[in-house]
Parts: sequence; structure tokens; C-alpha cells
Amino acid sequence: MKSSVAALLLFVATPTFAADDIPAPIAERFAGDQDFDWSGFRLGVQGGYAWGSPGVVASEGVIGGVHAGYDWTLGDAVAGVESSVSAADIEIGPNNRLTSVIDLRARIGYSFDRVLVYGTAGGAYGSTSAGFDGRGSAVGAGLDFATLENAIFGVKYLKYKFENMNNTGNSLEIDLIEGTLTYKF
Repeated sequence: MKSSVAALLLFVATPTFAADDIPAPIAERFAGDQDFDWSGFRLGVQGGYAWGSPGVVASEGVIGGVHAGYDWTLGDAVAGVESSVSAADIEIGPNNRLTSVIDLRARIGYSFDRVLVYGTAGGAYGSTSAGFDGRGSAVGAGLDFATLENAIFGVKYLKYKFENMNNTGNSLEIDLIEGTLTYKF
């Protein structure tokens, strides 16, 4: 009997809420603009860690530089073009280091509002401390986070493959992971 009275008192003492009195889920309260527009010109900096692919005479090092690009939003799809110029300090053999990389890449992805998942591919040019230059390709993928209206933080993986450096027949493959900070105009 005592438990029945206690349950009745608990039921009567519990406040009731109408559906519109219940607070919105936290995700909805803090999501902000649900229609982020990735379109426009962007400019930023990047930096990361690079290493040689298995079977290639290369070890590891750092790379960093600047990038610029333009994106178009097509519904939830995003397409764009990006170019980067990077200084590098990547050991690729005895008395030889990869010192700079320039690339021009297309990128296409899918946006989940303020998160963009994309793939990228294009051409690249690299030069070494021993005076060897080579053209090649760059392919990879990335993830961008638009934290503010104009600030975008990201992470990307790229694989550079340079063929026939200075007509020597030597090729070079470099993998890298970079963090990016971008301002969208």
C-alpha cells in the first residue's frame, strides 16, 4: 500500500509538458546555417608530413605552402579547381631532397552542409636539390569543415608521382597528409 501511495504522489508531482515546450535537440540548436554555400574563391595555407612509397628510394620530411581555388555548389555536390605551391624538405636519396611541389587539381565532392568530402586529381611539378625536375600527377581525397562563415579547416591525403625526372628514367612517388586552413571569400 505504501508503494502505491508513493507512486501516485510521484505521478501527481511530476510536471507535464506540451510538445512545443520540449527543448530542441542540441544538434539543431547549435547547427547554425543549414545551407552553407561552398561556392566562391578561397585562399589558404597548408602543412604536413610526407613519406616515400614502398619500393621507392625516399624517406620522409615536411611540406607546406599556400593554395588557392574556386568551388561551385550544385545542390549537395561541390566541384572546383585548386592549385598549390609548396616548399618541401623531403629526403629522396643520398644528397638529394625534394624542395618544391606545384600542382593544379580538379576536385569534386559531396557536402553534408558544413562538411565536405571530396576526391581530387590533376597534374604536378616537382624539383629537387640536385637540380632534377619532373612532371607528374597528384591524386587524393580530403575532408573540409566550415567552422565559421569564411573559415574552413581541413585534412587531405595526396599521392604525387613524378615520372622520368630530368629525362633520367628515375621516378619518384611521395605520399602526404596535410592540414589546411582556408579563407573563403
